[in-house]
Amino acid sequence: MIIINVEDEKKSILELNGIAPFNEQMTFFYDESGNCRKFALTESGFNSTEALKGDFVLAGVAYEGNAYDVDVKGLYEVLEYKKGQKEIKFKHLYHNSTDFLNFIGSKRTVGFLDWLYNSGLYVHYNALNNLFYSLVDIVDSLWETSPQYIGYFWQIKNVLYDFTVEHQDEIIDIFIRYTYPDIKDVSSFCNELCELILAYNSEGSFQGYFLEIFRQMLKRAGKLGKMVFIQDNKPFVLIEEYYLLYLERCEIFSKSNHIFDEEQTVMKKFSDIQLCENGKNVKNWEFVKSHENILVQVSDVVAGLLRKLFTFFDENSIEEVEQIASQLNEKQIHSFSVLWKLLYKSDNKSHLFIKNSNTPKNVNERIKKLQVLGIGNKSGINRLNIR
Repeated sequence: MIIINVEDEKKSILELNGIAPFNEQMTFFYDESGNCRKFALTESGFNSTEALKGDFVLAGVAYEGNAYDVDVKGLYEVLEYKKGQKEIKFKHLYHNSTDFLNFIGSKRTVGFLDWLYNSGLYVHYNALNNLFYSLVDIVDSLWETSPQYIGYFWQIKNVLYDFTVEHQDEIIDIFIRYTYPDIKDVSSFCNELCELILAYNSEGSFQGYFLEIFRQMLKRAGKLGKMVFIQDNKPFVLIEEYYLLYLERCEIFSKSNHIFDEEQTVMKKFSDIQLCENGKNVKNWEFVKSHENILVQVSDVVAGLLRKLFTFFDENSIEEVEQIASQLNEKQIHSFSVLWKLLYKSDNKSHLFIKNSNTPKNVNERIKKLQVLGIGNKSGINRLNIR
């Protein structure tokens, strides 16, 4: 049995991000989207192009306290739920859409978002960029040997991610040859990365400045032969499973109840875990069959919608999004506006409700794009009122 003190997790979040612990009692419901089961390197690159293309998203809805009266009738009406249909699923809602913009402006999507906004429920999510998450252990391994650069924590992670995307084939070739993240020859691994950076980097730019700092950190770690987080792991396995994201929610919202859709891998892991707080055991989770819980079904729609939204943002530059914004109809603008308001409400409740394991650059761009498409849309179209 693995015993985990949730106070330690809350303390680390406070120290790292300055976010105060959340001690209210709420009930959270969850489902996931984009689970590739295992993200790993292969001889030709990555085992899942879909995992590279989109985030893993654990998301859902929540309400204050432990009781809530769900307007099931209203939900069924806006989704045009058919008698005999087993349960509500995002894939059924998206099924007939030609693309994401067609989906976001559809009658059922507009109806669902209005229902959600008027329900009083909170939206929450944890979105993980698989490539970014696979790289951060490199940077986190360098603080021990170069603590003087800890203030550049996010800038260095930003530039490593961007450099990897730009030079993916060459980076992956190095990773495969050194059985990343199980590096045996740290010195040679660091030297090759340094040479690659030196070949492409221009120190005159903002990005180049931090990339050079990263290179100097690698040089030092290579001389010492130590990068603790990318040694003694399973070769080529970047993300073995996603249960830690589930567990983290139970830890940081320890006073709340957590209702998850049944996921056998996660359930097996949780069976060997005991949380404790202030000397008392905490058992604040439950796994249920989705067809038996309407808010887990709602969470399935939220998770799928958010993953599609984030993928749409990542596939379109800010300039392209501004062009798209000028061509949206009022229903599409309305949906983007409601999404903004839902996320703003949740973030205002607690910054812990929304978590992005991604570069700050990507997260900030997504926020800006949502604003441009919705509440900040300057196209001159009269938007529908949000009731």
